[in-house]
Amino acid sequence: MNYFNLLTDDLVKNILDNLTNDIDIQISILNIKINKLKKKLQYLIIEPYQGTIIINYAYVSYCIGNYLFSKFETNTDIVLINVFDDFFGSHHGYTFESIRLKKPSYYDILVEANKSVVITGDYHHKYLEGLNHIPNNKLFKYSGIRPNRNIEYYEFILGS
Repeated sequence: MNYFNLLTDDLVKNILDNLTNDIDIQISILNIKINKLKKKLQYLIIEPYQGTIIINYAYVSYCIGNYLFSKFETNTDIVLINVFDDFFGSHHGYTFESIRLKKPSYYDILVEANKSVVITGDYHHKYLEGLNHIPNNKLFKYSGIRPNRNIEYYEFILGS
């Protein structure tokens, strides 16, 4: 017995309307995600140069040997900092503190490094060479940031 024959035209129309509405909503959600990704990637430039690959994100160049979209190995959330002294060791510079990152990729770290360069205004040190772990018991004295027990703190190693 075929149960579709028991459905009235009104019920079939309602079912089809609900299905098309659901598909429209899913398409809208995908378009929003695509636009966010497009906006996030607009500053990323990857180009070959004399047998190597140069990776730039706005003001910062990526010089870490890890694959750009691989995850940073850590068991806890991390916060990235950049302490910038504006005049040869003077403590009158700016300190950048990133948002709390959960299992970031190196691309996410590159984006945060770019934010730190813009916020600190230190456009001379823009080659992201790595990260330096700062123990929580030394963080406040080093940067003035009060540590959270559940977060690991890393400083950008930015070369000129």
